[in-house]
Amino acid sequence: LLVVAVLAAICISGAMPLVFGQPRAGLHGYLAGKHSRIALVVAHPDDEAMFFWPTLLQLHASGVKLSVLCLSTGNADGLGKKRTQEMQRSCAQIGVHGDDLVVLDVESLQDGFHAWPEDAVARHVEGFVQSREVSLVLTFDAYGVSGHPNHVSTSHGTCLACDRLAAGSSAQFQVLMLESVGLPQKYIGLLNLLFGPGAAGLDAGAECWSPTACLTALSVHWSQLVWYRVLFTLFSRYAYVNTYVQHHPRNLDESQASSEVADGTCKEEPGDIRRRK
Repeated sequence: LLVVAVLAAICISGAMPLVFGQPRAGLHGYLAGKHSRIALVVAHPDDEAMFFWPTLLQLHASGVKLSVLCLSTGNADGLGKKRTQEMQRSCAQIGVHGDDLVVLDVESLQDGFHAWPEDAVARHVEGFVQSREVSLVLTFDAYGVSGHPNHVSTSHGTCLACDRLAAGSSAQFQVLMLESVGLPQKYIGLLNLLFGPGAAGLDAGAECWSPTACLTALSVHWSQLVWYRVLFTLFSRYAYVNTYVQHHPRNLDESQASSEVADGTCKEEPGDIRRRK
């Protein structure tokens, strides 16, 4: 079944340019040549490969200096050390080495199906961004693609860091949040390329026409490479198209709304971020 799925994806990707024309440029909006140093903030090792790989590939190819902050080692199953090593190999493929990759292992940010303290996330993001003179940060939106509480906390904490620096005199940065979509659009794979990242109302996007690029990135995370992740990678929107909405810094007195989301009193659903923009 996996072999058939891979062959089908390759055949479809080869046929699409013949039917719909040649691929468009890979970066759009705020991602297209406006920033020389960009950081990615994720919750777990393999998030970069499963969700953000089209963007990272295109940014690396365009010569952008990339940095990655991973807020946990993914140690829920006791594999934190191994998963950290896997992430190092994964990020090396996009030119991220040494101090440009930080994988945290702190008590308040341990992998698990629970929320993280927003303030703790924000502190680590602020320090990481300021020390690397980053002008743009990529992260999850308030639904976190899959609704995982660690993804949601990563989004809220990153946006809080942006709000704090915008309110002060410190170096500021912009935040682009990866758009979460509903189930039908999430699992039509390569067909997402027909809609592309240039949709109205979105601030930035990236696309990748290779059905094996994301799978190759995920294969480095050998400890996580089970059959359903392979299928996810082949048919997931996030293997081919990333679309983003910009976070606009808020007055810190208005941040209670995001705290309610983190506490579970206000639930975001895929598409809510886009509708609120």
